[in-house]
Amino acid sequence: MNSMNRTVATVAVVFALIVIGLVAYFLVNRWHQNQMASGRQQAQQECLEVIQKMDADLKEMRAQLESERQMRPGDEDFPTVFGTPAPDRDADSLPVDCAKVEVQMNAFFNYLDSQAYLSNRNLDGGSAGLFRESAGLLMANPPANIAEMKDMFRLVKNVTHFYRVLGKDRLMLAKDILATEDRVLEPAMAVFYSRIAECSQPLPGDTQPLSIERLYDYAGYFLNTLGGRSYLLRRDSKVRMLVSYYAILIIDRANDEKFNQYGIDVRPYIDYLFYDISNQKGLTYRERYLTRLTALRDKYM
Repeated sequence: MNSMNRTVATVAVVFALIVIGLVAYFLVNRWHQNQMASGRQQAQQECLEVIQKMDADLKEMRAQLESERQMRPGDEDFPTVFGTPAPDRDADSLPVDCAKVEVQMNAFFNYLDSQAYLSNRNLDGGSAGLFRESAGLLMANPPANIAEMKDMFRLVKNVTHFYRVLGKDRLMLAKDILATEDRVLEPAMAVFYSRIAECSQPLPGDTQPLSIERLYDYAGYFLNTLGGRSYLLRRDSKVRMLVSYYAILIIDRANDEKFNQYGIDVRPYIDYLFYDISNQKGLTYRERYLTRLTALRDKYM
């Protein structure tokens, strides 16, 4: 009897353990299934959020690219403004075709003269006359490049240089042109630099080219003086970078032709501008500038 009771008790215990094990298995399995389902749902939600973020980023990138495209002179617009097909956006065309540059400059002045905001001003000699007159005043009155901080009067003159030399009316008109023609500013500056510095040709209506030594004075002013730097800091980033870029090219030429009389070290300006342009997305000829600055970096290592 005792033996049978022990057997029954053992069977009952084993049965109970089996039942408990099965219940535990089913409970654990149900918990596991719930966790798996919850994990899948969370993963799906995370994937959906990532997809939504990527979609939003893609829309933002498309909008930004469209905005940049609108800011750039398209191939269809370039002949209207400069009279020639659009140049390569990635590399300089060296050596410069000076006959082509002359066509581009004359076309640009004709384009400006056709714009209502200028034609209504009845400028003597048109836009070419305005640029020629302004350049003559600037060449005759260069800014100070040395001992700027030793004389407060000299510093004030440097800070107010363009206002003093050009006068309020010319300066305001120049600002209007910069603001209105922002879309063609880059190719326009490239044309002016090629005409004046590389082709050494005068502005239309002049008989003598602008002095490269006076251009060097202004390059040093923009890069190496408090007055010049403060002027650029008051302009938008595109104007600041473009002026700095061409100033660096002029200092480089001064080094090659041995007239860097102020001993301006161009290397820190190259590094700073390279970083600045690398992070600027709204420049039409961005790759061209970076390629040229890279070559100058290698040259002055």
